[in-house]
Amino acid sequence: MNKEKYFLEKYLKPCTSVNEQFPLEIGDDCAIISSSEDLLISSDNSVIDVHFPGTLDAYFIAYRALAVAASDIIAMGAYPDGYLLNITIPEPSDEWFKLFSNGINDFNDDYGTSLIGGDLTKGQLNISVTVFGKKSKKIIKRSGAEVDDNIYISNKLGLGKQGYELYNKQILDLPNQYLKPKLLSKESIKALNPFLNSAIDVSDGLLLDLSRICDQSQKGAILTIYDDVCINSIDDVVAGDDYVLLFTCATKHSEAVKKILPNAVKLGTITQEKEILVTDKEGKKMNFEKLGWDPF
Repeated sequence: MNKEKYFLEKYLKPCTSVNEQFPLEIGDDCAIISSSEDLLISSDNSVIDVHFPGTLDAYFIAYRALAVAASDIIAMGAYPDGYLLNITIPEPSDEWFKLFSNGINDFNDDYGTSLIGGDLTKGQLNISVTVFGKKSKKIIKRSGAEVDDNIYISNKLGLGKQGYELYNKQILDLPNQYLKPKLLSKESIKALNPFLNSAIDVSDGLLLDLSRICDQSQKGAILTIYDDVCINSIDDVVAGDDYVLLFTCATKHSEAVKKILPNAVKLGTITQEKEILVTDKEGKKMNFEKLGWDPF
């Protein structure tokens, strides 16, 4: 048995399942997705020394890569159902693939997803995930923000950065938002969906990701940063790797939002002026040299 078939059969095939939506067992040239509804599709690369350190345990490489990709589906008001997984690896080993497949299985258990196919080849370590999810009540786009919308984050910023700093100190205690990003539950995003006008996941930094909503919506924003409520340090505003949901909704839905997401933090409002103004809790303007993370 050649190496590719060996690792696929021993470690990846057991991570897959056949069901009504994904009726074909892996092994053919393509996967089959059976659906009468609109499907949302997103693709993400996780590259060694760009998206994760080379020393990271294969378990966390797998879990992180899947969570990062799945977060994009949640950001559009839906939930991940299944995914394709492409793995490029320089020297495969049983030890590495055992840990990696454990990460896959735990993610599948946590979020009810299925591995439905992919590819395995030799090269610089890179994990590419293409994830699928069915449309919920409505598809939430970045372009839907309206003037006077409230701006929320679903949880505190900076937990990803904090988790990375703990990892660098070899403190691997869980929960850790960097090693194992925790995403919104299916129940939460389903309940939240009808109230959202726009949304994005905070992957590259709050200001950069908010600017993407503002650009697509042709709007601006006023933010107030409360350092004792939404961040640990001012760097958290541009750090990224949080995978919390940044979203806007009409003021009349504020009570419903807080009931669904008790940890949600209101940061500000959407404005007609096409600029983002950030102030501290005393009303003093805050300036930032960069808006967020840039892989290049």
